[in-house]
Amino acid sequence: MATAAKKEFLCILPDKPDALAKRLEIRPTHLAAAKSAASEGKVAVGGAMFESEHPSEGKTPAFKGSMIIYTVKDADEAWELIKNDVYAKNGVWDLEKAQVIPSAKDYND
Repeated sequence: MATAAKKEFLCILPDKPDALAKRLEIRPTHLAAAKSAASEGKVAVGGAMFESEHPSEGKTPAFKGSMIIYTVKDADEAWELIKNDVYAKNGVWDLEKAQVIPSAKDYND
């Protein structure tokens, strides 16, 4: 039986207001899970979004949210990964404002 081709989904995940303390507290757990998902081929790229500019070295970033490109079979699988993330479960991400957008890279390194 053939497996479904994997597709890319750009996920824009804004933080809720006043989520910074919780984000920083659980960030190591989030990053460990993200690295695991990347090693499984489910995350192509991911990272933080900032309010206005990149933070200065040694400064706490003004986080705006996260962006992740998932490589999965469909948008439903991307939503499941989002909903099971520690940031979603602990109220960091504002899922009502989250977006899962079908996307594709035009090139690789």
